[in-house]
Amino acid sequence: MIEIQLLGGAKKAIGLEKIILNKEFDTVRNILEFLKGKSMIPHVLNKNNIMISINGIDSNVYDGQETVVKSGDLVVVVTIVHGG
Repeated sequence: MIEIQLLGGAKKAIGLEKIILNKEFDTVRNILEFLKGKSMIPHVLNKNNIMISINGIDSNVYDGQETVVKSGDLVVVVTIVHGG
């Protein structure tokens, strides 16, 4: 089971704080697509607007969207605020 914690705009877009995926493994890309399908505001979950960490480490440190997430991992999705 993979636990997904949603923070900030991601939490607002989906309407939940936490989602549990009953899978042994999946990729960050597939998890993001799954979340977009559940979102009431899909553009909030654009890959350029969010940070995804796995067990406290940014997924970009690993293989970005191709990073494999395993059962027991904690995935945190948080929106990033850009200034301009």
